Amino acid sequence: MPDRPAWRDLTWSERAAIVRAEASGVRNAAAGITEQPDVDRKVEAVYDKARKRLAKRK
Repeated sequence: MPDRPAWRDLTWSERAAIVRAEASGVRNAAAGITEQPDVDRKVEAVYDKARKRLAKRK
């Protein structure tokens, strides 16, 4: 499977989704929650969707 798409290849909505997921992870970390598989899954889902979109375009 190819690597993650570069940040510049993401659409603005994909970038916003990643930023929102990471922001919730920061809030959880501040609350003392260190294991955050839900945040990892959300971010990976966005990258997977972008990977598929870019593969279709080529």
